[in-house]
Amino acid sequence: MKYVSLSTHRVLFGLALIQGAGAILAWTFAALPAAGGPAWHAHEMVFGQALAVVGGYLLSRLKALALVSIAAVWIAARTAALVPATPEEVRAALSIAATTAIVLPAALAFLRGAKRSGNFVFPGVLGGFVVADILFQLGETGVITSTREAGLMLGMGLVVLLITAMGGRLLSAAASGASQRTGGARLPPRHGLERALMALLASAFLAEAFAAVSPAGPVLLAIGGVLLGVRVVLWVPGLRRSGGDILALAAGQVWLGLGLVAWAWAAAGLPTPLPGLAALHLATVGGIGGTLLVMMIRATAQREGRPMPGRAAGLVASLMAVAALSRAAGTPDFGWALAALFWLAATLVAAANVFRRGPR
Repeated sequence: MKYVSLSTHRVLFGLALIQGAGAILAWTFAALPAAGGPAWHAHEMVFGQALAVVGGYLLSRLKALALVSIAAVWIAARTAALVPATPEEVRAALSIAATTAIVLPAALAFLRGAKRSGNFVFPGVLGGFVVADILFQLGETGVITSTREAGLMLGMGLVVLLITAMGGRLLSAAASGASQRTGGARLPPRHGLERALMALLASAFLAEAFAAVSPAGPVLLAIGGVLLGVRVVLWVPGLRRSGGDILALAAGQVWLGLGLVAWAWAAAGLPTPLPGLAALHLATVGGIGGTLLVMMIRATAQREGRPMPGRAAGLVASLMAVAALSRAAGTPDFGWALAALFWLAATLVAAANVFRRGPR
């Protein structure tokens, strides 16, 4: 059976683009699906859109049957959530199957190619998505009601960890290379900072997921958010000489840090103009959403032999920045709708770049 290389990312990125924009529009303008509420919205953005992007990014070589199977079960899981007559147990089984179908081959690919001990962290992070989805579904089906929020928090934390780890590796190398190419100094990797950041964020999200009343989560989140900002500052000498795609990914890291600090600040009960959920959207929209869109257009250009999409990435990052601010600081009747429209505009820019014709 022949391998499908270029179409793998197009299929999975395409599903992520359609589902991401569709879910945002349906939830913002029609409050659909009514049965799932905010929990459905959060679940679909993590286990639907984000995991489809992860699959398209990590699974570069799939057999045709494997690709079709992954896409089919992913679509079935998303569709089941929209059909009111679908039994909860069927929805749960399809969602867990779709999550497993993506993370299992991705984790195995990491294990086969692991040459450093640090790479073994990624299979564990990927496998955590299955655990998180199971926890969520146990809560949704009423088996253990307290685990629904824990599953959502754990899933979001795993997305943050992936973006932090993979973005850190890419941006550190790119910033250092840009600095050296223009006569500047090499920017040394800071492995201690990276390990501390990952440990802090992992501990923070575990504390938030499984400790209902505890100051540990907000404190660790705030420290992690600050370290995300420190890391970007250390890259500034190289970022000044970098292309738009690298700057857009760096902006995602900044939004992630700001959102985590603002969320922790609100969770700690300190005076703030943004309530906790609104503050969190600085990280989920500007940080996670913006990074996922930029990753899609950048990975597509890289695999299809195109120039890096600096202008498109910058435009996507700018649109998602406005979306993040509109969602966090805006009113439900205007700001949230504006955020959805800017998210849609950013998605259309990303889709135009993912599916444009070019070298193969």
